[in-house]
Amino acid sequence: MRRAWVLLTIGLLAGLVSAELVLRGLGRREHPLFEADPRYEYLMRPDQDVRYGRVHYVTNTLGLRSPPIGPKRGRRVLIIGDSVINGGQQTTQDSLATERAARRTGVEVINLSAGSWGTENAMAWIRAHGLLQADAVVIVLSSHDAYDRMTFEPVVGHHPSYPAERPRFALSAELHRWTHRLNDRRPLRDRRFADGWRSLRDTAVVRGLPFTVVLHPELGELAMGRYDGRGARILDSLSAWNVPVVTTIDRMDSTMYTDRIHLNDRGQAALAVILEEVVGPATPENTFDHDPLPATR
Repeated sequence: MRRAWVLLTIGLLAGLVSAELVLRGLGRREHPLFEADPRYEYLMRPDQDVRYGRVHYVTNTLGLRSPPIGPKRGRRVLIIGDSVINGGQQTTQDSLATERAARRTGVEVINLSAGSWGTENAMAWIRAHGLLQADAVVIVLSSHDAYDRMTFEPVVGHHPSYPAERPRFALSAELHRWTHRLNDRRPLRDRRFADGWRSLRDTAVVRGLPFTVVLHPELGELAMGRYDGRGARILDSLSAWNVPVVTTIDRMDSTMYTDRIHLNDRGQAALAVILEEVVGPATPENTFDHDPLPATR
């Protein structure tokens, strides 16, 4: 009996070691890292270049999932969003919609995003770092972002989606992630419309910048063929503020999603086409399809 337990223990340890080695070989210990910030909750750690499995993940000196930002040489567009345009650990760098749009238009596209960010996070980041001399601002968010307000609840180093350091063991990190696969969004306890929507719009108005919102549908909304009540609230508010909105329900389908929110490679490609239309080609006479926003009354 004792010999059986010894053999079982040895077999179990051998299995764990093998699993650890396999996961390390697949890059499952090379998580992109985050850091907390008292102004906008958190962002990716700057200057990362890691491969999490097959996903190549790069951040620049500002912690943005974009190429280095040097002196401005042409048109520059700031695209704001959450995990949809950030791509997270499921979209490799070259496949991001922002990267595709930049290559096809010749416009410098800056991806200002982080998982579970809302308009208030982005506005706080802009207050801290500015608009980076952008010629236009585009927001890619979803209905659930209507009430997404900053709470500053500690997530970096506490939630597996926001690691502050590389795990000692790849196996334990994977188990930790799977036990926390609940919802990409943090619980929304505050049902007030997020102030960031109006703040971003007003900031664009003051700077005279074209400002467009791309409202990304959730899978349930695709099934309904319309945005839910939260999306309707966003659309009503943006209409009242004369903000152009690109609705994409009729241009997406369920085969483009990995879950109820996030996009696979085909979905990122479809979103890239939409962004190309909004950004336009990098020509001297290039303007958006709409006039700059009217001054705030």
